[in-house]
Amino acid sequence: MNLDIPRKTNVKTIEVRDVIHGSIELYPWELAIIDSFAFQRLRNIKQLGFSEFAYPCAVHNRYVHSIGAAHLAGVSFRAIFKEYFFSNQETYHNFYYLTRAAALLHDIGHGPFSHAVEYAMPKVSTLQLPKSAFPNLEDRKASHEDYTLKIILDSSLTKILEKEYGKFGITPTHIASAMNLDIPNNDSFFKDRGVDFRKVLHQIISSEMDADRMDYLQRDSYYSGVSYGKFDANWILSNLGVHIENKTAYMSLNERAIYTFEDFLLSRYHMFLMVYLHHKSVCYEEMMKAYMRSEGVVFKVPSDVEEYLECDDNYFYECLKADQDVSPWAERILKRKNFKVALELHESSSHPENRPEVKELIERLKSKNIEFLIGDSGPGLSKYARPNLGAASPVNENTIFVKRLDRSTKSFTHQPLEEVTDLFRKYAEKKYIYRIYTPENAKF
Repeated sequence: MNLDIPRKTNVKTIEVRDVIHGSIELYPWELAIIDSFAFQRLRNIKQLGFSEFAYPCAVHNRYVHSIGAAHLAGVSFRAIFKEYFFSNQETYHNFYYLTRAAALLHDIGHGPFSHAVEYAMPKVSTLQLPKSAFPNLEDRKASHEDYTLKIILDSSLTKILEKEYGKFGITPTHIASAMNLDIPNNDSFFKDRGVDFRKVLHQIISSEMDADRMDYLQRDSYYSGVSYGKFDANWILSNLGVHIENKTAYMSLNERAIYTFEDFLLSRYHMFLMVYLHHKSVCYEEMMKAYMRSEGVVFKVPSDVEEYLECDDNYFYECLKADQDVSPWAERILKRKNFKVALELHESSSHPENRPEVKELIERLKSKNIEFLIGDSGPGLSKYARPNLGAASPVNENTIFVKRLDRSTKSFTHQPLEEVTDLFRKYAEKKYIYRIYTPENAKF
């Protein structure tokens, strides 16, 4: 299988070295994105937020993760289409460049310190996302994905994208459309030979086996110094393919890699349990939320996109320093005076908040006027796949097919992934990790 980078004549790439993937080649138009102020900001946003307080070496940033994700998106693309022929080489190249660009930009809208800052984000309507892309946008709290789309579609980066990718017929809207399938796209860009490729390109960026997960699991595991996130990425990638159903292209996986996929799925699950939801980093996130709830604090998440691009971890720490006299939580975060775990429960059958010991402890803390925090979190095995409950799974934008050989007919069939592995059924219930935190010297 030839997975060399497809090249255009006289295009000179540069090579960067990565601790996870080795040599990564970047195109000139990708360097234009990387050199932009919007992308360079990611150097100052740690990939794992407060996790460095539990895993001291976990200080890598979203900048290197995004480059790694772009690299894996390219590898995934080449593997998926290794046996598929587009109507011309130009279409192949354009889809390839688009996929890498979308992966490169998938975290461009992330705020400081991982997802905790989303608690303080404004209403999505204040971002003034282009109505052509979001004609029926619900007025909810904005997320980092909303800021990502705003930065791509309507910011100082947009002109760079138009200049660098316009020569391939790729617009910022096309890049955003590969990320978010809710964006209307009525032109023929994603179609070739009567087949719509938008969903499969989206799956490379966001799915059960996307380039984002494949990079961050390996990278976070490496920098955290743990082995939970390790899996055979090369075997999964070499067994990817494409399945066409109802003139729509979907990602597929050869059945011989199904056990490796299950290992990949469990790797993510265990990384959440052991690293991402470590009691100390969760405590700091809850303290961060308490700080952002405090009256009169300096820290705000601006709705203006150019102001938002100034928000990074350094900005957050400057706000904490300015607010030490306003919020005791600012001082606690700065001086590493985190609360301690008073109670921790792991449940999968029902939410722990109704357990007698939880109610009793909360009442006791309230009666003694002891301040406390609640960390209520927990992963499911998958947010994409529907657990196999015996019925055939409906095909949707999240469907990944498994390519299986019917030995009686010597022909290949394709089934939705969740019908082939029973892991989704075994781990269908969400696992709650419920913690109550109290001050270090609290007596109750």
